[in-house]
Amino acid sequence: MFNYRRSLVLLLLSACLSPVFAQEISVKASIDSTVMLIGQQSKMHIEVSGPASLKYTFPTFPGDTVVNGVEILSRGKMDTLENENNLIHLKTDYLITSFDSGLYYIPPIKIIAGLDTVESNYMALKVMTYSVDTAKVRIFDIKGVQKPPFVLGDYFMELVLFLLIYAIILFSIWLILKKKYGLSKAEIESNKPLLPPHVVAIMELDKLKSEKIWKSGKNKEYYTALSDILRKYIQRRFQIGALEMTTDEILALFKRDKDTQSVYQNLRQILQLADLVKFAKIQPLENENELSIMNSYLFVNQTKIEDVKPIEEQMEGIQEDQQNDVESDLSPKDVPSQNDEMKKYQPK
Repeated sequence: MFNYRRSLVLLLLSACLSPVFAQEISVKASIDSTVMLIGQQSKMHIEVSGPASLKYTFPTFPGDTVVNGVEILSRGKMDTLENENNLIHLKTDYLITSFDSGLYYIPPIKIIAGLDTVESNYMALKVMTYSVDTAKVRIFDIKGVQKPPFVLGDYFMELVLFLLIYAIILFSIWLILKKKYGLSKAEIESNKPLLPPHVVAIMELDKLKSEKIWKSGKNKEYYTALSDILRKYIQRRFQIGALEMTTDEILALFKRDKDTQSVYQNLRQILQLADLVKFAKIQPLENENELSIMNSYLFVNQTKIEDVKPIEEQMEGIQEDQQNDVESDLSPKDVPSQNDEMKKYQPK
C-alpha cells in the first residue's frame, strides 16, 4: 500500500513539473523579408533557447523545401551561446528562394529538445512577380540551341597531335624521295667545282696556323690535322692513295722519284714527327711546331701546278683514262713502275 501511494505521488509531481521544463524552452523563427520578388533570396532564422543539459535536433526539410514553392538553397553554421544560468542559445540560418509568385503560409518549425518537441511561431512569405508593360517591351521567341563559341585552347591537344602526325608524314615522304631520287653526299661533293689541290691545302694550313692549338698543349690534335692536310693534298696532286698509305710508303715513293727528291726532306720531317707525337706521345719543342707548318707551306708551294682544268674537262679526262685502262688490259704492255706512277700530275 505504501509503494502504491509513493508511485502515485511521483507521477503527479512529474506531470506538474513537465510543463515547467517545457516552458523553459523557446523556439523563434523569422524571415529577413516577408515580401520579395520572384527568384530573389532571403534568410530564414531559427533560434532556440533552453537548458544546456538537453540535446536539440533541428529539422531536416524533405526535398530541401520549407513548403511547396519555397526552396532551401543552403544552411548556415550553428551558433551556440551558453549563459550563466545553465542555459544555451542556438541559432542557425537557412537561405531560401521561390520561383513561383504567391502568398505562402509556413507552419511552425518543430525542434526536438530531449524527449519533447517544441514548435516555433507561424510565418508567412509573399513572393511577387515583375510587372511588365507588354505595350512598351518587345517580347522575343525562345531561341534554339546554339553552338558554343570557338576557343583554340579547347583543341590544344588535338592540334599538337595533328601537327606531330603531319610532321611525321612529311619526314617519311622526304626520306622516300631522298632514297629514290636524291644524291648521296659523295655524289654532291663530286659535282661541285673543284678548287686546285694547292689552294685547298693553303687555305687549310692558314686556318690551322691561325688557331695555334699547339700553344694550348694540343700537340696530338695539331699534328693529326697537319698530317691529314698534307695527305689529302698528296692524294689529289699525285693521284695516289695517300690517306690509306703509311708514312714509310709515302716517303719511299718521294725518295725514289727524281722530281720530288727536293721536297723529300721537308715531307720526311713533318710526317715522321707527326707519327712520333701521335703514337709515341712525345712533346715537341715550340720551334719544331713552327718548323713543321713552314715546311708544309714549302712542300705545297714547291709541288703545286698552277693550271687546273675545269671540272667538265677533268671528268672527260677521267673517262678517257678509264677507257685507256681497258685497252691496256686487252693489249700487253710493260708494267709501269712506281716512278711512272708519281709522274701523273694531273689533278683529280
